[in-house]
Amino acid sequence: MLLHVKFLTGTVYTLDVDPSISISAFKAQVASKTGVPAYQQKLGFQNGGYLELQDKAQLSEYKLSPGDTVLLVVKDDVPFEVSLMTDKGRKSLYTIRPSEGVSEFKAQIQERKRVQVSQFWLCYDSTTLEDGRKLGEYNIVPGGTIYMNLRLRGG
Repeated sequence: MLLHVKFLTGTVYTLDVDPSISISAFKAQVASKTGVPAYQQKLGFQNGGYLELQDKAQLSEYKLSPGDTVLLVVKDDVPFEVSLMTDKGRKSLYTIRPSEGVSEFKAQIQERKRVQVSQFWLCYDSTTLEDGRKLGEYNIVPGGTIYMNLRLRGG
């Protein structure tokens, strides 16, 4: 199915997509075509009113027809606060940017908590945060909680 993706500037891209894919997969296709990272995309559709396309939904749920236009708003890389919850149940606040790398965030934690990066891993919304990826790829929301888990020591 051919869909048009339109920027607020008026620039339009056409993509051939499978209606059964998730919005997350659709955003990945939009990213490869436009160069806008998925975490900076806010996609919407005019259908009598404005509907924002949610990452966990499938494209088919929005009843888009071939030739329809999806609006693309590029979100700013605005810093926001999140909580870090330790294994002891202690919370501390951190200011992050969606464009910040997971390893950069881990380095901040190492500096403040005095725990080596190799001794912990991070989790948000039941998903492990992986080095080499951006925090924005995990759809972390302002005020959200990232969990710091200590690795077990073997011996």
